[in-house]
Amino acid sequence: MASTDQKTDANEPEEEEMGGLDDGDEENLVLISSEDDSPKEFEISRKAALMCNLVKSILEGDNGAKKIPIKKVRGDILELIVEYLKHHNGKKPEEIAKPIRSVKMERIVADKWDADYINKMNKKTIFQVILGANYMDLPSLLHLGCAKIATLIKGKSPEEIKNILADESNDSNKVEENKDDQ
Repeated sequence: MASTDQKTDANEPEEEEMGGLDDGDEENLVLISSEDDSPKEFEISRKAALMCNLVKSILEGDNGAKKIPIKKVRGDILELIVEYLKHHNGKKPEEIAKPIRSVKMERIVADKWDADYINKMNKKTIFQVILGANYMDLPSLLHLGCAKIATLIKGKSPEEIKNILADESNDSNKVEENKDDQ
C-alpha cells in the first residue's frame, strides 16, 4: 500500500516557471558611456549589472535591451564602476558600519578588494565615482566612496578638512588671488 502514497496524478499540469529579471543571467549587456565625444562600451554580465538600480529599472521597461547608455558618466569613471560591478558579480557586499571607526579602509570593509579598489584612486576620481554611483543608483559603491572620503577627514580640524576637500584645480587660482591681495 505504500505505493499509493507516492501516486501522482498524470492529469495535473506541470508548474511553469515565471520569467523574471534574473532570467538569462548568463547573457551579457553593454553599458555605454554617453558623456564623452567618443563613447566607450563595456561588456558586463546581466547578473553583475543588476546590482545597479538604474540598469534594473531600464530592464524592467525593456527586458530585451542589450545596450544601455549611461548618460552622465564619463568613460573612464564608467570603467571603474564596471570593474566594481564585475568583481561583486551581483552579490551585494556587506554594509559598511557607521559611524566610521577607523581611517584605514581595510578595517572598515569586509572585502579587502574593496579597500584596494578605492585606495588606488585620487580624491577627484573618488568624487567622480561617487557621482557616477549616485546617478546609476548603486548604493554599495556610493557608500564605499563616501566612507573613503570620511576616512580622509576623520579627526581633522575644520581648516584641515577644507584643505582636504578643496578642488586641486582651484588651488593655483587661490595662490594667484592671495598674491593679488598682498
